[in-house]
Amino acid sequence: MAQILEGVVHMKKLFVLNGGAAVKPGNKSAFLKIDDPLSSFSRGGINTGDVLVYDAMLKALAYDQIKNLQFAHAGDEKLWPQEDYDATVIRGSNYLTETVDISNVIPLLKKLKGPIVPVGVGAQAAKYKKLELPKGSVEAWKIIADKCETIGVRGVYSAEVFNDIGIKNVRIIGCPSFYRNLRPSIEIRPIDPAKARVGLTLNRYLSADYASNATKTNRMQRALIQAVAQRPVNRLYSQGEREETLAIFAKGEEKQKHIQSILEKYNLDGDKDVEALVSDRMQAFFDVDEWAADAKENVDVLVGFRLHGNVIGLHQGIPAVFFTYDSRIRELSTLFAIPSVEVEDYMPINLENIFEKADFSKVQHVYRLNYAEYHRFLTENGLNHVLANPVTAPPKKALEKPNLVQTDQNLGEVTDWFQDEVGYMTGEIQTLRDRAWKLELALRELKAPKPNAKLAS
Repeated sequence: MAQILEGVVHMKKLFVLNGGAAVKPGNKSAFLKIDDPLSSFSRGGINTGDVLVYDAMLKALAYDQIKNLQFAHAGDEKLWPQEDYDATVIRGSNYLTETVDISNVIPLLKKLKGPIVPVGVGAQAAKYKKLELPKGSVEAWKIIADKCETIGVRGVYSAEVFNDIGIKNVRIIGCPSFYRNLRPSIEIRPIDPAKARVGLTLNRYLSADYASNATKTNRMQRALIQAVAQRPVNRLYSQGEREETLAIFAKGEEKQKHIQSILEKYNLDGDKDVEALVSDRMQAFFDVDEWAADAKENVDVLVGFRLHGNVIGLHQGIPAVFFTYDSRIRELSTLFAIPSVEVEDYMPINLENIFEKADFSKVQHVYRLNYAEYHRFLTENGLNHVLANPVTAPPKKALEKPNLVQTDQNLGEVTDWFQDEVGYMTGEIQTLRDRAWKLELALRELKAPKPNAKLAS
């Protein structure tokens, strides 16, 4: 990596904004430094999907020295780099939202020399809509756009959001995590629907900008948990969720308390299959290499409501089926033609049926096209990378039509599903009515005139 210029060794140096993890010696892997998980997760959860994105970026790039600074600390001038770097990259994430303002990064962006290249930036909304980005964010992105050849965006929707604020120099690359294997092609393994070992990830944060319909999404996730739990060879991965990770590392009564909390969260208290899945077959990894190795050895297909919980297998050729519930999941599953189940359809979950009908025939071809686009993106921005030359030309146009799984629904299953769901919703409505009535009574009591103490005496 180091270059020799007129007898002087030049070390290639990379500055990373919002990497969000530690870097192993050799600069090719990312991990979280967590010596005491119980203490760390008692304070809150961590999204290990972000670490996977950073890890994949590190594997693709080739630099001798790497310095990382989080957006949250970018306003502190004492933490700014005191030397020049060959390039700055921004780890992709959900930066294009109506609630995320990155104006605090502007002074640093203006100071940094050399290219500033965002890799995998994405819009985040419950469903497709025009976004009104904060003015500070718009200014920051225009500064960045002027300092790079192209901004790498997650998909068509993200490109539209940039276009709406006048930024045209974008390239649709997906997420760098999809290319973690560094190969120009992948081969998706076949699935045996009846015997496949299933890996599942859960998501506690399915509301607001992260679900087009929170009720449907959470109920579908609950049904998926039950379906996966029925096979004793299946396993569950915690992707940094607080309660799940504590349940893995705690012992005795403390462990049981967290398990019970998880069951209650998903309204599965008393389901012995789910309890066994959570207590005996749930894993958490803070090292991406270890996470990937475990999935490769123990899983035949991945499902779930976490994007990177599926990608950890896909880049290794392990098939995955997405459950699509927000703009990000829909955008990326569409771009890579990955079979998906749309939660808005709100139908019962039969895993064997889903695996039989999931069509992966386009995934391998589309991956090669998207890889070629990613290669072109890194190259045109002057980033030092190790990607092999693509085996095909980049796509002329990004995919915009989802690869939905078309299952044959059993009338009995559908009837039972909706009877149970109607019963649940009826109970929830009654609970809300009871709460509203109690609140009304409390308000009336507050507004009622107080008896005059003197008259009463």
